[in-house]
Amino acid sequence: MNRKVIEALVKSRTWSFAEISNMKTTIETLCDEIYNESKLIDRFEMIREVTINERFLGYSFEDCIRQATKIKLSGDIAEVITEMLGEATISFDKNGGNKNEISERSVGGKSHKERTTDEKKNSKNKK
Repeated sequence: MNRKVIEALVKSRTWSFAEISNMKTTIETLCDEIYNESKLIDRFEMIREVTINERFLGYSFEDCIRQATKIKLSGDIAEVITEMLGEATISFDKNGGNKNEISERSVGGKSHKERTTDEKKNSKNKK
């Protein structure tokens, strides 16, 4: 598979540390996505020179092509991600800010005029 396609797909997302640290699942997810979006001729070109071995005996031609393509694609994705991570930098907010802030109103702010804090009690009374 074209290295630029894999890089573009990896760069198009914002990755959490959990996703990046679980490389097997990340590679499988990217592999499935690229496989499903690729054309049959592209899949064939990927495995044109792959040697078929006894591991594929007893499987249908379609299954052999799928497995060989996914094996090759997974290796390509792993190689690209490993190289990209080797060049990556991680920066933490130096000012101690947190993007996951809680809104002011939800912590000791003014209460909502239409909804009271004892809303559950009111709903029982309406029955």
